[in-house]
Amino acid sequence: MLNFLNIIKQSYAALLIGALGGLIALFIKLPLPWLLGPLLLNLLISFTKVKITFSTKLLSPIFLIIGIILGGTLNISLLYKIHLWIFSSISMIVYVLISTIIVSLYFFKVCKFEKLNSILAALPGAFVPISAALLELKNNNNQRVLIPQATRVIFIVCMLPIIFVYQVGYIEIKGFGNENIFDTKYFIEISSLCIICYLFSLIIKKLNIPSPTLLAAMLISGIFYTFEIIDARFPDIFINVAFVFLGTALGSRLNGLKIKELLFYIFHGIIISSILIVIAGLSSLFLEKVFGFDFLPTFLSFVPGGIHEMVIISVAYNIDPIFVSYHHFLRIILIVLLIPFIIKKFYKN
Repeated sequence: MLNFLNIIKQSYAALLIGALGGLIALFIKLPLPWLLGPLLLNLLISFTKVKITFSTKLLSPIFLIIGIILGGTLNISLLYKIHLWIFSSISMIVYVLISTIIVSLYFFKVCKFEKLNSILAALPGAFVPISAALLELKNNNNQRVLIPQATRVIFIVCMLPIIFVYQVGYIEIKGFGNENIFDTKYFIEISSLCIICYLFSLIIKKLNIPSPTLLAAMLISGIFYTFEIIDARFPDIFINVAFVFLGTALGSRLNGLKIKELLFYIFHGIIISSILIVIAGLSSLFLEKVFGFDFLPTFLSFVPGGIHEMVIISVAYNIDPIFVSYHHFLRIILIVLLIPFIIKKFYKN
């Protein structure tokens, strides 16, 4: 108990700054406000003389919640449709590999990043798993990965509505519309899922796989929701709180960053975001011309923005949200599985 109080005492200032950052980001309608708001405000505070710290010991339950929420984007209709998406699934694997190679070469040759940071910064999406892996590494230039990746999320999520308005017309973008009945059944289901995910994470941890809690929660919850073993899902407030913790943890890791470096990373983050959008567009065009997929739904599924924002856009524009969430989920899982091999190959402590 005393140890927990010490952790809170160490981290409360950063969390308060993070919560304020989330509110500001929500007010100015920044994408992923409760994640990027805390990250950016803690980053700005780091340019002052105020010293902020955050204990990463608080993050294990946060990754559990985030993983379960990501798995909750799937449902049973996936079982009846996935056989129709074989070619798009293969294309997604190719897209992840090709875009990672092209963008990592850009970071390595143009920006002069180390090989590890070049590859992690180039991964097309999965900002949360990449962040989780970074928090486990020591003596690494996190800002070279975090800022280009955060720039990618902001740039793509801001650009996509503009593209859709131009192509289809304006439609008000709201939320998922998921509703929970908070009865005994709900609390039994959500508690059981958390316990099972945690136990599975202990097994994955023994295999020395990075981010075991996040990966276990994504896999187990994805299976449970797809087969409708449970229906209970976390309300939005949980993902908001979880993102405040994660954004605060990431922002507090960027202490010592200079403004010149920040602008440098943002500039190149915009360039690689544009590259990823072009590759996603070419992949979608290929699937449209060769296999008859509709371009806009496929483009929305391939472009590496935040999974929640992409699914919300799909709902607003009457695009199958399972088609979109499945391909983003597949991309995230691919990246999560690649990260241990990347770190093992290129990381030097």
